Amino acid sequence: MPTNYQTAVMLIIGAVIGAGVFGIPYSMSQSGILFGILNLIFVGFIVLSMTLFMGEIVLRTKGKMQFTALAEKYLGKWGKWTMFFSMAIGIYGALTAYLVGIGESITHLLGGNPIIYSIIFFVLATPLIYFGLKTVTKVEFGLSAFLVAIFIIISISLLPHLKFQNISYNNPKRALYPYGVILFATLGYPIIPEVTMILKRNEKKIMSAIAVAMISCLSIYALFSVSMIGTFGENVSEIATNSLKGTLGDLGTIVAILAMATGFLALGIVLKDVYHLDLRINPKLSWGLVILIPMLIFISFSPSFITAILLTGTYSGGLAGVISALMVKEARKKSELKPKYVVPGGNFLIYFSIAVFVFGIIYQTIRIFA
Repeated sequence: MPTNYQTAVMLIIGAVIGAGVFGIPYSMSQSGILFGILNLIFVGFIVLSMTLFMGEIVLRTKGKMQFTALAEKYLGKWGKWTMFFSMAIGIYGALTAYLVGIGESITHLLGGNPIIYSIIFFVLATPLIYFGLKTVTKVEFGLSAFLVAIFIIISISLLPHLKFQNISYNNPKRALYPYGVILFATLGYPIIPEVTMILKRNEKKIMSAIAVAMISCLSIYALFSVSMIGTFGENVSEIATNSLKGTLGDLGTIVAILAMATGFLALGIVLKDVYHLDLRINPKLSWGLVILIPMLIFISFSPSFITAILLTGTYSGGLAGVISALMVKEARKKSELKPKYVVPGGNFLIYFSIAVFVFGIIYQTIRIFA
């Protein structure tokens, strides 16, 4: 039986690793591995700080609260609605990306029209969101462990095929391209209240559990991306496993489809519950709000998989990051409990984090409209 500490680490890894990882190799191929790894290290550090902030906030607060309630407690109504808006952007963006990615992955596997496959999946999946099958989240957690194994197997199998010219290529003009995709793929902060409950009798280890889990995820991302880019170079697909051929390729594509499908269902159920339980909207309207918006985005804008997760990561992660930094600043002033850890770096790290997230939002906005 795993210890509570091991369970907490695996829970965080399961929350972080999802369908976003399939887009990291393509995003890094646009900048080159050097800039890609620098992005991974830098974004990983900022998201680690943000996640630790979230843990500290929970430890300073009496009772069990989710982050919308915590944001309201420490920042007021505007904090609550900004945090909710951040979560909504993140979930709607992810749902849209998964619709696109599932269609493209099934087409890669079977041939045909990806839009048709996306619509078929949408028709089959949305009733499950309405009924709120709780087993979906359990399947998603189990699948995350399977994903880790698949990434390692794929990476090791590709190592003999690495080409120097692919690894040495760099494009300074697109040095920041991976930022939003990596941010999307590293966000796992909503699971932190659950982690604090698991380690309630050993809260001193929460900081260690977060750090170990995040470093493990970043290491897997780096290994997977280097092996994919080293083998396929700029030809790596937006959904990386679609670049693979043969049995391994089919397995990778099937795993990608499963990851996106379970992610679509789990996130849809979470957002429906937020509308229904937190905002007191009736179940049918809550369900309608969840399913109609991503389909309208999908039909109206036809975003690519990589564009959807890049924009979602930048805006959703950026807003959540700013709010987390402001919350921890207020929580340190109004602390109800003495936390078992305090994130080092003081106000400098708080303001530095805010500056990074704001810069990311501004930079991405300029890229879109310039």
